[in-house]
Amino acid sequence: MMNFLRRRNSLQLKFSVLFVVLLLSVSAVYLYMVTDSSEMYLAEVTQKRNLDLAASIAQELKIDSATNVIPTQTMQELFHQAMIINPYIKLYLVGHSGEVLTYSAPPETVILDYINVVPLRTFLDGSQPLPIFGDDPRAPQRPAVFSATALNNSDGSLHCYLYITLNNDSASEEAASVRKSYIFHVLIRALGVALIVALLIGLLFIFLLTRDLKKMSETVRKMEAGDYTARIEVDSSDELSELAAAFNTMAAKIDTAMTQLKQNDELRRELVANISHDLRTPLASVEGYVETILMKEHLMTEAEKKNYLETILKNTKSLGRLVSELFQLSQLEARQTEPKPETFSIAELTQDIALKFKPKAKEADITLSCEFTEQLPLVYADISLIERVLQNLIDNALQYTMPGGKVHVKLFQYEQDRVKVEVTDTGAGISTEDLHHVFDRFYRSTHVRRKAKGGLGLGLAIARKIVELHGSLLQVNSKVGIGSTFWFTLPVSKEVQPVSS
Repeated sequence: MMNFLRRRNSLQLKFSVLFVVLLLSVSAVYLYMVTDSSEMYLAEVTQKRNLDLAASIAQELKIDSATNVIPTQTMQELFHQAMIINPYIKLYLVGHSGEVLTYSAPPETVILDYINVVPLRTFLDGSQPLPIFGDDPRAPQRPAVFSATALNNSDGSLHCYLYITLNNDSASEEAASVRKSYIFHVLIRALGVALIVALLIGLLFIFLLTRDLKKMSETVRKMEAGDYTARIEVDSSDELSELAAAFNTMAAKIDTAMTQLKQNDELRRELVANISHDLRTPLASVEGYVETILMKEHLMTEAEKKNYLETILKNTKSLGRLVSELFQLSQLEARQTEPKPETFSIAELTQDIALKFKPKAKEADITLSCEFTEQLPLVYADISLIERVLQNLIDNALQYTMPGGKVHVKLFQYEQDRVKVEVTDTGAGISTEDLHHVFDRFYRSTHVRRKAKGGLGLGLAIARKIVELHGSLLQVNSKVGIGSTFWFTLPVSKEVQPVSS
């Protein structure tokens, strides 16, 4: 039922009905014009054929020169003879103003006492093409073609008009005979054939024109059903193709937006799961130790209490660090943190950070070293943000390097206007599968989790966001069993560089 209603309200059906109505209307107008023109043609032929009829009869009407009157007997005899020859004509004598003076028709059939003389004068002037219609005193509602001439007195002045109506009954019969003629039937058949051909061609064109619209509506319904990959394929090069191209562009944007929304939703779920996991462990530890202290307060030694409290402090610091890192990452992703660049020595900053990590590296039996040239130029960046990047990279390298390994920080001029920073470790390396996700939030593979000695999986994500704010990109090269190298570049300061002594 819905399909039927849809088809009934379809644009193709509406166009088809409109086209059929227009075609039938044009055909009706054509038939009317053919019929009317045939009648006009017969009227023209009749009037031309009898153009001089009134003048011929007028030659037999002699106006008395003494009285300026036409003898009645002569006039009646002439009228009678004319009607015997052609019973369809009626003769009238009409005065200057159109008054009907006398006539050949039976008195009871004559209705008009006056007729309009303008058509008579037009006929006599020959200023208008035929046919010219005048009043019929016997049928005022039906104008008739006529023949007319002026009857003049002996002095040349107008006496009256001889007005002869050519009976419409004869014209109607001739028109009927024309409508029954062969040529008329040929015209009607030709019209029928032309109508059918035009109808078929028109409906075919309507189908071809609306075919692309049907494709568009089907594609829109697919998108409505959730298929955002649906696209319109239009072969034409008209306005419909432009509309299709605009729709496809919009659909591509919607598809991209929906894909991004799905990815964001997946990341949100992953984020919630990871946060829950990383919060659950320290919270459970804090809760357990606090309950133990409360339950066994009088049975515990001071050393045990101190050990428990230190464990609680360690877990709360871990929670605080996680919250701080989450807050910083959210600010970086929302572009709420804007770098405040300044000129500084990246070598001195790296040395200071390395000194801070020396005790941790020594405790883990890892060699931490730095390498740079004395002519290393100053850089232009946000010193506090770059400090956070170096801290995260060195801390990450120390976490995933086994005892006896090495962590090496190398600085050198990469290009004329860039300084490259590399942090290399001799850890287990990163597999190709994990390499694509190493900068994702909370991402740590099972292999990494087993060998990691801490960390929340946010350090590299924060470092990469900070490097991106400086117009660079944090990248990694790694081989399993050999180690990894994280590196990025910073712009050289345009200020005057110090000259090494």
